[in-house]
Order: sequence, then C-alpha cells, then structure tokens
Amino acid sequence: MKKPLGRKKSIQFTVPLFLLAAVIILIVLSGYDFSTPPMDDTYIHLVYGRSLLSFEPLCFNDAEPSSGFTSPLWLVPSALASLAGTSGAPTVLMVFSLLAACAVLFILPPFTGILLLMTGPFFFHASSGMETALSCLAVVAVWKCVRDRAGIPVSSLVLAGAFLVRPELAILAIPLAISMNKRTPGNIARLAAPTVILGLLWMFWNIHSMGLPLPSTFYAKQSVTWLTSARTGLPGLLKGLIITSPLLPFAAAASIAQLLRSKGERRTDVSMALIPLLFFTVYLYLQPNSFFQMRYFVPALTAAVLTAGRWLRGLGRWRLNVFILAVSMLPGLIIFGGRRAEASRDVYSIDVRPAQYLSGIASPAETVAAADIGAVKWITDMEIIDLDGLVTVERLPGPGREGWKWISDRSDYLLAFPEQYSHLILEAGDSLEFITGFRSDNNVICGEDSVALWKIY
Repeated sequence: MKKPLGRKKSIQFTVPLFLLAAVIILIVLSGYDFSTPPMDDTYIHLVYGRSLLSFEPLCFNDAEPSSGFTSPLWLVPSALASLAGTSGAPTVLMVFSLLAACAVLFILPPFTGILLLMTGPFFFHASSGMETALSCLAVVAVWKCVRDRAGIPVSSLVLAGAFLVRPELAILAIPLAISMNKRTPGNIARLAAPTVILGLLWMFWNIHSMGLPLPSTFYAKQSVTWLTSARTGLPGLLKGLIITSPLLPFAAAASIAQLLRSKGERRTDVSMALIPLLFFTVYLYLQPNSFFQMRYFVPALTAAVLTAGRWLRGLGRWRLNVFILAVSMLPGLIIFGGRRAEASRDVYSIDVRPAQYLSGIASPAETVAAADIGAVKWITDMEIIDLDGLVTVERLPGPGREGWKWISDRSDYLLAFPEQYSHLILEAGDSLEFITGFRSDNNVICGEDSVALWKIY
C-alpha cells in the first residue's frame, strides 16, 4: 500500500526542519553574532558580489580586475546579500547558505538526509556563508542525473552549474559520460560543451586580470605537506574524518564494492561508485590537510553519504542500520557544532575587530597590506595589498615575488599575523611602528591566535 502523498511530503520537510532547529539552538546556546560568518572568504565573495552591482565588476580594488574568488556562481547570492549593507550582508549570505543546505536535505530520501545532517563538516558549513552547501547540492544533482539516466540537455546544464560552483567539480563529467545511454564522441561533446565554453571564458578572464590561466586561488594558497603537524597535515585530516563518523567510510566502501560488482545497470552503478572515489582522490591531491574545518572535503563526504545510504537501503533491517550509523556520527556533530560557534568568535576577534579599528583611524584612500583581506576590504573599503597574492599578482608565491620594499613603497599600514609573517616583519625593521594587537581565544579558522597592526613609515 502506497503512502499518501501528503504524508510523503511532510516526511520530506522533516529533515530540513531538523537542520533549521539545530542552527537556531546553536545560535541561542553560543550567543552567535549574526554579523560574523565563520570564514574570511565569505567577505571576499561579498566584495566581489558588490562589485557586480557597480561599474567595475570583478574588481577587488578599484578598477583593478582580479580573479581571487573560488566560486563564480556564489557571486550571485553574494551580490544580492551585499544590498543589505555592511553589517547585514554577512547574515543574508549565511541564510542563502542555509537555504542551499536545506535544499540538499529536501531532495534526498529522508533517511539519507538524516545521515548527511549528522555529518559534522556539513553541519558546520550549512550556514557558513560560503559556497560549500551549494557544492553539496551540485553533487546531489549530478548523482540524480547519473542514477536516473537524465538526458544530455539536463546533464550538461547540471555539470556546467557544478563547474561554476567550484571548478574541480568538473571531474563529475567522467561519471556523467560513462552513464550515458549512447556514449558517442558527439554526445560527449554535447555534454561537455557548456562547461568547456564557460571554462574558456573564465580562463580568458584570468589571463586578462592576472596573466595566469587558473584563478589566483590556485596559486596564492600553498597546501601544507602531506606529513606535517598533527593539526594541519594529513594526520589532522584523518583525525577529522574519523571524528566525523568512524563507520561512514566502511559503509561507503561496502556500497562502492557492491556497485562495482553489480551486474544490473552496469554503467550507472560504476558511475555512481566513481563519484566518491574521484572526489576523495582529487581533494587529497589538491588539499591534503584539514584547513577550514574540512571545507574542501564536504562534497566528498556528501558523495560518501549518498553511496552509504543506497547500500543500507538494500539491507535487511535497514532502518536499524541507518540509526546505528547516525548515532556513530553524533560525537562528530557535537564537536563540529562547537567549532562552528568558536569559528565565529575567532573571525570576529582576528578579522572583524581589526578591520573595525582600522576603519576608525585610517582613510579609505589609504592602503593596507594584509593577510586576511576579506573583512578588511568589506569594512574599511581601503586599497588592499594582499600578502598572499590572492588579489595582488606581485605577491603570488614564486621566484619573482616582491618583497618588503615593494610593499612599503605602496602601503600605509600592515595588518598581519606576527608568527606567519615574522620574516617580513624582520625585513621591515624600523620602518614599522606598532599600533595595537588583537587576540583570539578560539584559534579555529585563522591559523594563529593573534594579529597585529603597524603603521608603515
């Protein structure tokens, strides 16, 4: 006997409502500040989003085109959020992030949605103001295209959208191509055409703005080595994955093995098995560390939950198995929920407060050389020299990187982490006058528990 349609819809709304309730409880318990998203990159997208509504689009500094954003598609909600003003925009962008996360949970079968909701990093980023939840939505959309053998027009648009959310999601073209009913060169070309066209346009923009084919984000942030400290290297990542769920990797691996052995819809099953395998391979290669609370691994974890949910649904007593897996995720959910609150306080202490202080003593016509550039630009609207090179090509890592003299000739202030940039401060010598410092009791996001502001002479 089929369930009534109304009952089915009410169940579908249940899991997203759980997410909303959990976020509200977290806000109440932590005294969360709505004006402070948990990552400085949220402000970077807001700055670029605001530029879309001006006569100088995609300019971080006035009239200087750049490519320092990680998600072209996320610039659209960022632009809309920027209309809410300096203090209100971060809150609006966090709401957009939460809506994307709720959409993911609404699309998924309820029990699979519960597993994803219990995944700590997904919960952490559900209201982060970043594109992470939208990345998860793209993964689910591609999964459904593969599973349902969607036509080329739909699959090509979904793939292009996924690419615009994050460029590495273009890897999903492989499972989409394998699952096609008629895998001819012409059909593969039709599938890839929108993504290739968008990719070429993006590449031309990158070359125009900074002289390099990839976005500056690929050059500015250097990944740590695979075997480094227990906190930031591969050991820290494995620890984070174990905390997230000790049983999820086994459930996902069992599902992948079953899909690869399947003799039914062979191409569809192999394609679904490839999605989590490709994601973990790509992200381990690009980001073998635990930066940003495993932000880059959330799409891979989403794919793992999709495969695990599919496998569990085919077992006897599957509801009990789902319950056991969900309970195993509870410690990770609590830990990452706590980190979510701590991350907000961290960014407020290290990014927002220094920017607010600087806006009170400096003129927008002056220039600041800074490490975390998003909040500084968003709040002060000063000219920015990015010490990491994200929006300042001359500071990109490499043999031709400009040093302190180049920075001091163009800057009025230096805002930097004393330990991370100790070599630069040592090189500056007497040309710096210390103004004030800021400390954080929650070193979760920013990488260091203090930041200092200097006047440059």
